[in-house]
Amino acid sequence: MPFFNAKKLEELQSIAGGDHAFLQKIGETYIAQFDRKFPELKDAVAKQDAEQTEKLAHLLKGASYSVAADDLADDLADDFELLEKEAESGSMTGTQEIVDRIEQCMVEFRVVWLDVFTGKNLDALR
Repeated sequence: MPFFNAKKLEELQSIAGGDHAFLQKIGETYIAQFDRKFPELKDAVAKQDAEQTEKLAHLLKGASYSVAADDLADDLADDFELLEKEAESGSMTGTQEIVDRIEQCMVEFRVVWLDVFTGKNLDALR
């Protein structure tokens, strides 16, 4: 399975018009948003706050789709969607496991995205 959603990645590359600095900025912006909001999400899950969990999972799901991060090894955007649906239903069972998967997947995302823009792993975009 490719790391990034190929179709969405092509759209991003088209929008960037070959400007790798712009693509790098998109990734950095996503990572910064994740770093700000994920601790809040973890806290909401720990407190079993379904409303806040749903809200934050929805926000981060959309952001993940925007950087084509829905074909990651553990399907980052899909895990946010699953977390959102669990919270929406009022069931918070299994949410900690989902949060743990998301956290691990973000480690992978950071490595691949940053490798691509330091020129170490350009094939990761394919």
